Amino acid sequence: MPELPEVETTRRQLLPICKGETITDIKIHQPVLLKNCDAEEFRYHLIGRTIEDIDRLSKYLIFRCGEVFPVVHLGMSGVFLKDRANSKYPKHIHVEWTFESGKQLFYQDMRRFGKIWLYKEYPAFEKLGIDPISQTLTVEKLKELLQKRRTNMKLFLMDQQKLSGIGNIYASEILFESAILPHRETTSLKDAEIKLLHEKIHEVLQWAIDNFGTTYSAYQTVNGEAGKMQTYLKTYQRAGEPCKRCDDRIEKEVMGSRSTFFCRSCQY
Repeated sequence: MPELPEVETTRRQLLPICKGETITDIKIHQPVLLKNCDAEEFRYHLIGRTIEDIDRLSKYLIFRCGEVFPVVHLGMSGVFLKDRANSKYPKHIHVEWTFESGKQLFYQDMRRFGKIWLYKEYPAFEKLGIDPISQTLTVEKLKELLQKRRTNMKLFLMDQQKLSGIGNIYASEILFESAILPHRETTSLKDAEIKLLHEKIHEVLQWAIDNFGTTYSAYQTVNGEAGKMQTYLKTYQRAGEPCKRCDDRIEKEVMGSRSTFFCRSCQY
């Protein structure tokens, strides 16, 4: 957490707050979050700059500020908030942005696993795989990726060098909606299953974006609200509960050091 839907929700809610705004001040209370520059350099290159746009690449937010590009990875508990009063953990607001209009933006990170970089050219992130909701992920491309290396389906979906942005929650949900067991080998999928998987990757991630992501712990939207997707999850964190499709019990196994949830009756 946060995964692609939470980061995309953040990007969309940041745009009306930040786009076109000129930065007049930045307070950095935890310089440890900065990974390739110090606080003084970060401030020097950004104060006076206008935020022209905000992109998302996988789980990274890329702020376009003329010739410089601050990049933020939210880690496990990072959130942006437009109002300090909406903070669940105000002692963990580590970065404060002030704009010429008087608006402010706050970055809160309780566990401090988030990362902030400053690039002087648009970042490449060459090792990242395909963004799973982009048009680049065609059925044919997905089939090619599945057949490249034999592994299980859960680990495949979470491999950021293949598909970048899917984490533990949505990997389980995608496999449930695709009727594919997480243990299945990638090379075992038939064409019809690959086509359905491709459809469900897009469907589940878009569904989560439409519901502002999933809130289990620290995640909040920029507007200070909880996500709504947890209401609709079919498997994640439901071990021992009845399957919403067949009434059998949802099972839980650890795969790749992560909890995996599935229904053995509905997934094959």
